Amino acid sequence: MHEPSSVTSVSEGQPSLAIIERVAALDGTDPLSLPPLYDAVDPDALDSLFQSSSTDGPQTTGAVQFTYYGYDVRVDADGDIVVES
Repeated sequence: MHEPSSVTSVSEGQPSLAIIERVAALDGTDPLSLPPLYDAVDPDALDSLFQSSSTDGPQTTGAVQFTYYGYDVRVDADGDIVVES
C-alpha cells in the first residue's frame, strides 16, 4: 500500500527532481516512466524560484501549487515539498 501523502525537504538540489522522485515512490513506478514534469509546471522556473542566492539569501515566503500525474504538489519557500494523492 502506498502512502497517501508525503513531505520532503529539499535543503540543496532541485525541487523538480525531488518531486519526480517522490511521485514515483508514492506511485510505485520508475521515475523515467512518468510524464514530463513540464506538462504541469516549468521545472527550470520552479528550481530558479526556490534556489538560494548568495546575495539575497533564500526565499523566505511563498509557495507554488500544481497537479502532476494525479498528485497535488506544493513547494514551500522553506524547502518543504508536499505531495498528496
